Amino acid sequence: ARGWMAGQRLPDPLVRTNEDGACAYVAFRAILESQMGPPVGVKVGFTSKAVQDQIGVPEPLTGALFAPMLVPDGARLSLKGSRTPYFEADLVVTVGSAAIMRATTREEVAAALKDVRPFVEVPDIALKPDVPLTGPLLAAYGLTPWRGVLGRGIAMSELADPVADLADLTVNLKLDGKTIATGSGEMLMEHPLDVVLWLVRQGKYELKPGSVVSLGSLGKLYPAYVGHRVEADYRVGGKAMKVGFTLAP
Repeated sequence: ARGWMAGQRLPDPLVRTNEDGACAYVAFRAILESQMGPPVGVKVGFTSKAVQDQIGVPEPLTGALFAPMLVPDGARLSLKGSRTPYFEADLVVTVGSAAIMRATTREEVAAALKDVRPFVEVPDIALKPDVPLTGPLLAAYGLTPWRGVLGRGIAMSELADPVADLADLTVNLKLDGKTIATGSGEMLMEHPLDVVLWLVRQGKYELKPGSVVSLGSLGKLYPAYVGHRVEADYRVGGKAMKVGFTLAP
């Protein structure tokens, strides 16, 4: 973990099952916490069945998010220190109440959330060249989050019907002003709130007011190169939200 933070590529952790990967991540995460402080949220990945089948995992994987990983809308995001960075449209919700840990329905999840926010993740697939990308490996490294750009969101209280509105959410991902991908809420376990329900059932993370949850990819990964402008425009409940940034040296 210290080598990864210093800009080195990650070796093969020699894990062959997702359970072994989860055990290995405990030590990896502890070192990250010693350097970056306690987690501020959770990244959930592989929230679509098609991607799960592709990578060979039976369910989503998770990793902790730390404050230094999150940068504000409009940033010049330096790629210094990254090795193989990508970007993808994502979606974040912020927890408003600890009651979320008792939620069993979409409606209960929505009632315990503060807001929904636009988010473009910039993961760094920082593996050594001969290391194959597998589910257990990604579990061992907590899905390799590196940076993410977080925009101003919409309060759940401003949505007329949060459950229906999030189901109908759409996103338009743009590179240098041109649309390169579109996505919708159903790409996230068929409903964004179902990702939170799954996370709560796992019981591995304590969600509390202010915690952020990255719900997963709303499309494919794209290589991140210096000099490009990335934007994502969202529509939810008839309202617009957006986030954008420039990739810098």
